[in-house]
Amino acid sequence: MVIDSWDDAANGAVISTRRFTELLRAQGHTVTILAAGAPAPGKVVLRPFYIPFANNIMRKMRLPFAWPTPAILDATIAQQDVIHVQFPFYLGIKAITTAKRLGKPVVSSFHVQAEHLLYNIGVRNQGWVERVYRFFLRTIYSRSDIVVCPSAFAERELKTRGLTVPTEVISNGVPADFRPVPKGGTPDFGDRFVLLSVGRLAREKRHELVIDAVRHSRHRDRIQLVILGDGPLREELEQKGSDLPVKPVFNFLGKEELIRWYGAGDLCVHASEVEVECMSVLEAQACGLPCLIADSPRSATPQFALSHDYLFQSGNREDLVRKIDTLVDQPARLLADREASVKAASAYSIEVSFAKLLGVYRRVAPG
Repeated sequence: MVIDSWDDAANGAVISTRRFTELLRAQGHTVTILAAGAPAPGKVVLRPFYIPFANNIMRKMRLPFAWPTPAILDATIAQQDVIHVQFPFYLGIKAITTAKRLGKPVVSSFHVQAEHLLYNIGVRNQGWVERVYRFFLRTIYSRSDIVVCPSAFAERELKTRGLTVPTEVISNGVPADFRPVPKGGTPDFGDRFVLLSVGRLAREKRHELVIDAVRHSRHRDRIQLVILGDGPLREELEQKGSDLPVKPVFNFLGKEELIRWYGAGDLCVHASEVEVECMSVLEAQACGLPCLIADSPRSATPQFALSHDYLFQSGNREDLVRKIDTLVDQPARLLADREASVKAASAYSIEVSFAKLLGVYRRVAPG
């Protein structure tokens, strides 16, 4: 697994790679992690580095790049049957070059949209978006033997831009321990309406839009907003939410606690503009929490909406307020839709995804 960050990064790509790595090792496969960070069994450590103009954001997201020392890449990759590149960055480029020279098959995953990078540094120009995608295709995806895409949307994003190598749509999947929790085992907010917004505290996730929508809601005096995640915008978002009638809760949680908080919610709002799938929505639904989702054309997440009533116009505060107020007024419907949410997420079991991924490795592995 070639992945720049591993130790404490909280983004979906790292979490997903960890989960698949655990499943592979549990079945007796040998998995070597090539990444920056602290030494660990089964991990080859590379030196971290940061890009000067993005240094602050990268550190706050705990996402260093890993320096591809040639001798380490040669020695490590020579021992593998399959190389799986997770990020389209410098380490991935050099790892593919090394793998090709050594005759090793390469699988790559499409986790990072160009918009993820550009929006976080304030660039929204579509011309630059296309330039970054062309760079990704030229240096990573078109040089792979097969590209794993977490959604049909993600696959289209690459194919419409000219990708011709084989692809496989494999969801990041939901582990079985994401399931409904009895109310007694969840945080208690009394008679407040608990609204969750979950994900990295970064520009494209649009948590500030959710805060603004709560501020303009008819129910603002009884909405308990809970924002779960970490990232460079934490202080800014805390300041933005400080004048809400009910003080928002900000927290960054491990899996077990996250499941309990999903169970405490009445509704999850996912306002993100950019997603190749969205693990937090799948996890929330698996725990029985209905999700109101932005209908962004740059996101795969609208595929998970239970109905049109659970979609709102991306970036439109007024539409988000209307949809929140309508759902707050329908507690019986939200309660009934908890079961529908669990059923919708059941189609994305991580065991199914793991079997598909193992099939991809067997297709490209020698012998």
